[in-house]
Amino acid sequence: MVKLGKPPKKARFGAKVAELFELPSEVVLDLPRLVLTGTEQLLVENHRGLQAYSRSEICLQTSLGVLRVSGEELDIKLITQDQVNIDGRIGKVEWDARREKE
Repeated sequence: MVKLGKPPKKARFGAKVAELFELPSEVVLDLPRLVLTGTEQLLVENHRGLQAYSRSEICLQTSLGVLRVSGEELDIKLITQDQVNIDGRIGKVEWDARREKE
């Protein structure tokens, strides 16, 4: 798991700018945005690339590290420069600190 401590000064400044101008923080701070619909669909916005792909595990690089999605019959329905749509029986979504260092 990724330890989340106090955000760096730059991130705190970006958060204040986002709040002041009423902008989405994920855009200003370059954060990933995840939308999970039940256990069958996951939308990941603002990713930085595909690390691994199989029917039981999909790993995406993000600004926070590697996002690991595991389950059964996983399938990437759409992948663009900044968006990935994953379908299947999603069992777990987690930040994987070990893969972030590889």
